[in-house]
Amino acid sequence: MTTTIMFANNKGGVAKSQVCVQTAAALARRGLDVLVIDMDPQANASRRLGVVFDEATNPIPTISEVLLAASSTEGAGQGAVTPCTWTQGDEGQIPTAEAERIDLIPSRFDLINRADEAAAVGAVRRLKKALAGGWTEAYDVILIDTRPDLGHLVQMPMAVADFVVIPTDATFDGANGAIEVRTFIEKHAEDLGNPNLRIGGVVVTRWRTTNEAQYQLEGLTQEFGDLLWNMRETEMREVTSTDGTTELKEVETFPPGIKELTRFTEADGAAVSLSAYTDERGRTAIAFYEKIADRIASELLPIGERA
Repeated sequence: MTTTIMFANNKGGVAKSQVCVQTAAALARRGLDVLVIDMDPQANASRRLGVVFDEATNPIPTISEVLLAASSTEGAGQGAVTPCTWTQGDEGQIPTAEAERIDLIPSRFDLINRADEAAAVGAVRRLKKALAGGWTEAYDVILIDTRPDLGHLVQMPMAVADFVVIPTDATFDGANGAIEVRTFIEKHAEDLGNPNLRIGGVVVTRWRTTNEAQYQLEGLTQEFGDLLWNMRETEMREVTSTDGTTELKEVETFPPGIKELTRFTEADGAAVSLSAYTDERGRTAIAFYEKIADRIASELLPIGERA
């Protein structure tokens, strides 16, 4: 059984594409087959998975063409599937183990034109129709990246997804965008023909230990409760104070959200998995997405698929 998860926030700049791509990599490392669908005209997820549309040199079908075809043809998405092109080896000819388990329906800039077709009869169901016909059963998980709004290009994934995972930074605007996504789903999931759609989790991104971030984290906890995927870990350690006395104190060993690390920026820019970095900084970055994959596997996937 395939589980479909979309990433959404009504605010931009909260690392949605990064979370989508690196979560795909983490799930692939668990042995799961993943299809990523890029529903953002910026096509950042596509590029980071190594696929770039170019009308002259690489005129591949994209989600834009799929949605046009889906107005009359079920299963149209299958024709636009392309593999992730992450490679390894000195000459870069060998697909990485992750790439062998990740496929993509890429995006391109003119996807924005599909937003203008929202008034067409059945337009909100086009992505659902494109994924129909049983061909997606080859995948354990479908991950959908979306643009930062709640318009037609985001509503189409909502019409087909099982869960929405909300990445948000620990800012007022990010938290407000997350709440707006929840409110929209509560009001309109049935209108979109998907009354069982629900929030799967909220992931704090770009974490920095500041008073404001802590304040917003507390607010997110109050709003979302257990749906907030707080990663924080602590342990008791002996701490020596300035006067020489020693006492046991609770010490944080893992932060509550995905830290803002240079490795993430480097991986995004180089269009590679975090596993391409084998140093300590790379392992630190990977640990965040292993936790995301653990949470998805334990809470959102059917038991038989929890690799």
